[in-house]
Amino acid sequence: MPIIGICLGHQALIQVFGGKVVHAGEVLHGKVSRICHDNEAMFKDLANPMPVARYHSLMGQDLPKEFIVNAEYNGIIMAIRHRDLPICAFQFHPESILTVQGSQLLQQSIEWLLNR
Repeated sequence: MPIIGICLGHQALIQVFGGKVVHAGEVLHGKVSRICHDNEAMFKDLANPMPVARYHSLMGQDLPKEFIVNAEYNGIIMAIRHRDLPICAFQFHPESILTVQGSQLLQQSIEWLLNR
């Protein structure tokens, strides 16, 4: 079953697979950050760096080996994809109006998941 995790869903996937969720060091509610991504899978041909909306105070850490980091911001894991299963996740909010190309990212994520 394809899964997209957003924010708490991103953190839950990291924890369920054996990673950790820790305090991010600062509260980021309604803040925009320019993440850097790998231009692969769901991020193909999107702006890089990409402005995204952040609403979180926790973050994933010690990423399980089953996942690949797709995007980061200052060492914080901002997006992941599973190596074998149709799972991807975002720490930020692609559905937010503050995320540039968020609708395109979600559409590409769905297509990537369904083609796994």
